[in-house]
Amino acid sequence: MKLFAPYAALLFLAAMPAQAQLWQRLTNPDIEVVLTHPPTLGIKIARVAFAPVSDHHADELVSACIVDLTGSGQLEILDRGNIEKVLKEQKFSNSGLVDSDSAIELGKLLGAGVLLFVKVHNLKSTQTPLSRTTSAWTDGKGKQHPAVTTYTSKTQVDFSASIQAVDLASGKIFSQRRITAAPSREVSSDQGQPEFPAETEVREMAIGQASTEVHRMLLSWTEPRKLIFYDDKDYGMKEAYKRLQIKDYSGALMKSMEALSQAKTDHGANAKYLGRTNYNVGMCQFILGDYDAAAPYLMAARETDPENKIFKESAEECDRAIKLREEMSKVDSRSAKVELELPGKASGASPSAAPPMKGPSIEERLERLDKLKQKGLLSPEEYKQRKAEILKEL
Repeated sequence: MKLFAPYAALLFLAAMPAQAQLWQRLTNPDIEVVLTHPPTLGIKIARVAFAPVSDHHADELVSACIVDLTGSGQLEILDRGNIEKVLKEQKFSNSGLVDSDSAIELGKLLGAGVLLFVKVHNLKSTQTPLSRTTSAWTDGKGKQHPAVTTYTSKTQVDFSASIQAVDLASGKIFSQRRITAAPSREVSSDQGQPEFPAETEVREMAIGQASTEVHRMLLSWTEPRKLIFYDDKDYGMKEAYKRLQIKDYSGALMKSMEALSQAKTDHGANAKYLGRTNYNVGMCQFILGDYDAAAPYLMAARETDPENKIFKESAEECDRAIKLREEMSKVDSRSAKVELELPGKASGASPSAAPPMKGPSIEERLERLDKLKQKGLLSPEEYKQRKAEILKEL
């Protein structure tokens, strides 16, 4: 046995960091940080229309999307009945709408920013009976347990659709995306094969997942993430957490900064506290949305213990938040440039069509142009050219 003792000691020491971090996760409270994702379409839109569909499943998806997007309160959804009426009056066809000239003409009539074409390619349900048998066994007290067979009934829906977004101002395709989903539900019993879960419920799950993808395509969305906060009694870290509990985030940051200052000046302090206090300051900055301020503190925490997965994950989440913010900034810039090019009033609108979307005034467009220049998003030549184009409309 003595021959194996050194190896056992090595294994124990190797496992210690992982066990310590698991203990930290269990004994320290969770906090929530929120990451904001930009719309995957890559541009902000204010108004959207759905092209008519003839397929029942596509109609289900469009209806779900309209309910979801209307509920967001961030988009104006053009009435489907009005679209049908305009298409009939102007003798457009579904196939012809993809044509660039037809799309631009329709944009003049509807005043919509983006037209979405929805097609469902597959919505197939399968029901699969499954079974699993565990062998008979005897427990430590000598009691025998018989073999047990568990029967499972599984219902799955395989779903695929495509979404095409067309810019009605230019007739160009913004995006063409394929959406897939394969939700399933299971019911198990050891008393024989149970009934299969209802197909309609699983189909609704598939439609719901697809409508979520369309939502994320058109609108920014948030993703909550759970990270820990150290609430040790040492250096007042617990006091900082108490401030977090009552949503006094600025107060929590102040207390965390005080804790970090105490840990730095206490030369006899355990090294782990320097990492934890740095980490807590970074977490407070993260919650406040100041990712640039959070990053150095989270990196300082990592440097105190490079093997600490908690420190590593938080630094990675902060880096991800910074990248998402940069993507959102690009979306804002693209959207502002597109908005500058919108005419003040759409021409050629039919009296029976929906009223065109009112664009910004010349003064507003000039103001936005100046802001883009100040942010360095336009070169002097682009600024001069765009300003001249706007002033021509006076």
